[in-house]
Amino acid sequence: MSLSIRRRRGPSAVRPAPRAFTLIELLVVISIIALLISILLPALGQARERGKATACIANLRSIGQATVMYMENDDQRLLPWYANPRRPGYGATGTVYTPWVFGGMKAPARNLSYLYPNGTLDSSVYPAEARPVNYYVDPTAQGNIELDLFKDPGDRTWDTAIIGQSGPPPIEDDSHTSWQVNGSSYTLNTRFMQGYNQPGGSFSSAQTSVYAARLAPHLVGGKASRFIIWFEQGAYSAFYRATPSLTTTQANRQKPGWHREFSKWSAAFADGHAQYSYFDTRLSIGPEGDWTIWQPK
Repeated sequence: MSLSIRRRRGPSAVRPAPRAFTLIELLVVISIIALLISILLPALGQARERGKATACIANLRSIGQATVMYMENDDQRLLPWYANPRRPGYGATGTVYTPWVFGGMKAPARNLSYLYPNGTLDSSVYPAEARPVNYYVDPTAQGNIELDLFKDPGDRTWDTAIIGQSGPPPIEDDSHTSWQVNGSSYTLNTRFMQGYNQPGGSFSSAQTSVYAARLAPHLVGGKASRFIIWFEQGAYSAFYRATPSLTTTQANRQKPGWHREFSKWSAAFADGHAQYSYFDTRLSIGPEGDWTIWQPK
């Protein structure tokens, strides 16, 4: 009778080592990860900017609707464009007026006088209660209160070009935003004065009343849906010297808007609606007649 002896492996038996990645395989994996990141990051950035644009449109829609209520409660449908409000006691020089002061807040940034060497800008000193459209936005707004409605999440340019002055500012990243320096990311459209033969230079209350009276009949009916009444401050600058024809315009070349898309801006119209769209900022009237910053005839 034969005995079969089964040999057991002891704890000291040598096991084969697991297979490791080769250098080439590791480099391939790293390359794939880098490729995925390069594909996903721009898409994520675009999605983030689209989200900002959506928030901006919501802000402008509310501001536009508040402006419509303001106009409906004004018997003559006249807006105190540009030179409003001129109130004593707030420290404004009386020589510099901006389109920010119709709504918004007192600029929260301090010690920025070097930005305006010619004097204190009205938008940096007028409190919330001195800006008339705020009554229809937040009637309780007082003093230095910050109104989120006037903060564009894509805001990245504080300066603007005043009608009659040379040199539209660049649209680029800046160390200050418009709402920090001026109390609002959005500006009331005063470019319409160019469409009514605005002579240039500074404005008086009497001049702006004349222009408002000319514009008022167009702020009703279907024409109101084409007239841009508010837009991002960067768009206001981009439309500097825009004219009806590219053969006569002296405007600067088009540039990316605040939300990183070429010549795409957010705007509110005189009927209360708002949109984020491509605008040829060299023109004062859209090629299809679907929008205008001038007289909406």
